[in-house]
Amino acid sequence: MKATHNTVLITGGTSGIGFALAQRFLREGNTVIVTGTNAQKAEIVKSQFPKITIELADMRDRQALRKLAYNYPDVNILINNAGIQYNYSALRCYEVQ
Repeated sequence: MKATHNTVLITGGTSGIGFALAQRFLREGNTVIVTGTNAQKAEIVKSQFPKITIELADMRDRQALRKLAYNYPDVNILINNAGIQYNYSALRCYEVQ
């Protein structure tokens, strides 16, 4: 895989692993587009890395997916990283009632 001069779309790229990947791809000279649903996180990313393109989009919304495909036809790397984290104790799931 060519590591530079790509157009990279990272879903869920405003935090966590997606954000770390976005930074790395940007450092390697790529055009980076990230999606997220949290406007506050998006603003923080944009203030730290103005060259990253931010799209507020929910990946469950087909219209949002169509818009991304239409607006960014040069994407040649897609990292589908969107997700939701739930914090709970696995031990509590197995407690005897």
